[in-house]
Amino acid sequence: MKSALVIGYGQIGREVASQLSAAGVHTSVATRSAPSPATAEVAAGNVDTAPASASAADGITTAALRPPESASLPHADPPHAEIARVRADAADPAQLLEAAAGTDIIFACVHAPYDSRVWAQVLPQLEKTIMDVGAKLSIPVIFPESVYAFAGLTTPVTESSPFAPVEEKGRIRQQLMEARSAHGARTASVIAGDLIGETAQPASSVVKMCISDRISQGHRAIVPARTDVPHGITVIADLGAAMISAARSVEADTAGSHRMLLAPASNPTLADITEFTYSYLGTTARKPIALPRWTTRVAGLVERSMFELHQLSPIWYQPNIIETGELAEQVGTTRWQDGVIAMLQ
Repeated sequence: MKSALVIGYGQIGREVASQLSAAGVHTSVATRSAPSPATAEVAAGNVDTAPASASAADGITTAALRPPESASLPHADPPHAEIARVRADAADPAQLLEAAAGTDIIFACVHAPYDSRVWAQVLPQLEKTIMDVGAKLSIPVIFPESVYAFAGLTTPVTESSPFAPVEEKGRIRQQLMEARSAHGARTASVIAGDLIGETAQPASSVVKMCISDRISQGHRAIVPARTDVPHGITVIADLGAAMISAARSVEADTAGSHRMLLAPASNPTLADITEFTYSYLGTTARKPIALPRWTTRVAGLVERSMFELHQLSPIWYQPNIIETGELAEQVGTTRWQDGVIAMLQ
């Protein structure tokens, strides 16, 4: 892999671009809001921040942390390749084709606001456009993915788990993965747990919003979830490294192939995360307040994000365990504690 296009510059796209650049890969980042290609060069570590609620062309909002020590990519202040910024709307085939020309792979780190109605309207055609470009250029497309399509499972999520959505967002995620599998492009979906890390945004990280931020501000943790059941967590640097590793794996795959892979993950309880946060900050520990399900149901009557969160209550009120596979062996797994520390510094 000598060159790559990252579509979207939210916190997944930013992490992937940073790791690619650190590895010496010439990286282009395409967003609707990018400066013109004439102002392309961006120094690593001196990048624009993504909005808390990303648009479909500006990237999914998650978190960022340095690569794990066991990752195969260089991470100890190596010389960085150029990160070029190009203005392109991922929904426009001509613009996207021009942005992707000459690259070896596409990382599709685009998303839409946290609303299943918007997802249904925007994401299927958006992803089709990206895959069409990948197929036309004969280059793979790598997607980050959530566990929403598996929310109804009563067993751990594995790379061979059947789909088990419980609400509309999960059904949309299933449809997207099925569409990737049916498309003529080479694709991979890298599934992660809830994301934590240095640049996690409260609007997109329940752990940051409800636990680490509240405790660091002197408040008690309050979570719309059970705090005594394991909950799948992925550090964003591990997701970035896993997506890059997946990209290398699928380069030799045949056209029309799709791999469903699991990013590295850990499965602490939210009480574990709360206790560790207090311990790290050196403050007196207090048990987190676990809100009952009806609270998000009521809040959802007036706030769409609460409605969407309530629809996914099985993920938060039942064990949500992720058993990782080959990508974790390839890139390693950052301790979830380090992801929490990164959010506190």
